[in-house]
Amino acid sequence: MGANTVESALPDTIQELTNRLTAAYANLLTAAVVRDVVHDCYQPLSNARIANYVPILVEHSSRTKLRQLTRRPDAMAHLRAPSDGARGRSVTLALRRIRVALTRSP
Repeated sequence: MGANTVESALPDTIQELTNRLTAAYANLLTAAVVRDVVHDCYQPLSNARIANYVPILVEHSSRTKLRQLTRRPDAMAHLRAPSDGARGRSVTLALRRIRVALTRSP
């Protein structure tokens, strides 16, 4: 018997979606965060009677949540660890500038 993992329980279309979103957010979020978001979005729809639109709905809600995660002020906790320090510093500085700009009153 194979291992009982989340990936083995997901349909192929949802697994492909997870792979696409992991690649799309590779510079911003870890693969585990993307996988958890997709799984959380898929879970309520996993027993839908009409499964034709489930992948589309899961993709839409997953992309929305992933965008929200990358825009949150505490997104640093979910950011992918950079391979070199230079990129990490530039992302940190960019997020700080965005946070300051959002907190300033007009």
